[in-house]
Amino acid sequence: MDLESRNICLSRELIPMKAQELQPQVCDAWDLNFSDGWLTAFMRRHKLRHRIRHDEAASADPEAVHIGLHQIQQVTDTYARQDIYNVDETGLCYAMVPTRSICTYKMRGVKKKKTRLTLVVTANADGSNALSILYLGHAKKPRCFNKKLAKSLVFNYKANTKAWMTRVIFQEGLRGVDLEMRAAGRHILLLLDNASSHDVGDLALTNVTVQHLPPNTTAFIQPMDAGIIASFKAAYKKRQLRYVYNKLREPGSIKPYAIDQLQAMKWSDEIWREVTRKDTIKNCFRHTGVCYLGPKDKPDDMTSSSYGDDVQVDDVILRLSSMAV
Repeated sequence: MDLESRNICLSRELIPMKAQELQPQVCDAWDLNFSDGWLTAFMRRHKLRHRIRHDEAASADPEAVHIGLHQIQQVTDTYARQDIYNVDETGLCYAMVPTRSICTYKMRGVKKKKTRLTLVVTANADGSNALSILYLGHAKKPRCFNKKLAKSLVFNYKANTKAWMTRVIFQEGLRGVDLEMRAAGRHILLLLDNASSHDVGDLALTNVTVQHLPPNTTAFIQPMDAGIIASFKAAYKKRQLRYVYNKLREPGSIKPYAIDQLQAMKWSDEIWREVTRKDTIKNCFRHTGVCYLGPKDKPDDMTSSSYGDDVQVDDVILRLSSMAV
């Protein structure tokens, strides 16, 4: 069965079922145990990977993606690479406790902490400039701030009940970027998805041109979705697990995963600087094909999931995140 061409999800459990069905046809005399080890070896042998399915990617028509990419390229061709930016939001559950653990007996469940921030990340195509992260949280004055304002802590922070991007916050931030570029004497192109909160309204922008990506194409042609955010989250998870490991070494450690919002924001700022110092951003812009970055550029297979070494480590980190140290 060619399930991929029919866009049907194949789970790990279905493969051993099919193997058991086919065994009598191959060699009924063999006493095979289709264990997890067998499945892992089978998947490795046939270069199969367990991938997350993205809703938007499933709804995208390849022809529409191709047309949309061509439209975007016509716009980006009129800008220098350092003047093409992409902005996107991502949720960060900064103190998430793993739901699975390596253990010798059944353990009690853990209550999931609703500790989430929305991070707004922005960077340009050649990786020479990444704007500071805009943090969106639930509380205007989180307890961990110790009654200090976010500005005094050198963070760009806004709050609303859902910790989501809103039109008001978006327009305020866009106005700030426009003023910053005007002061620097620059005119930039800002690529972003067509979320309802990304409404420019009647803003009179002088130095920022906003270009919305075509609907249902961002999973393929938005650079932030092509590995930049994945690299950031992989690095954050690695930092969190190192913190947990060190906490577990302390006598009497009870809640090693307890991380407050301020700590998460400090880590995020550090990690964002680390990610943007690498070639990750440039590679992800190149992968999407939204703009020409030099002789190395080649048309990418839009269904490819290869985003470079920085992103491939994400699979390992995600495995570690599902178990307790």
